[in-house]
Amino acid sequence: MNLKSGATFSFPPALAQGLAGASPEDLAEVEVTPSGDGLHWEKLDADFSVPALLAGVFGTAAWMAQVKMKVS
Repeated sequence: MNLKSGATFSFPPALAQGLAGASPEDLAEVEVTPSGDGLHWEKLDADFSVPALLAGVFGTAAWMAQVKMKVS
């Protein structure tokens, strides 16, 4: 994702609740919300706030605990 500042931000889909296991085709169908600070995947029923993603929040508290256990 390219930010308005020109910076590029990316993350492994496996970290994000609702994106893990999605096909590259489904991941490519992302929409930026009209406000410009959110991402929406209609087919995957997944929504993320860009500020939250930048802060390292990739899902609910339960999801984050599960991801943390996998990484540890």
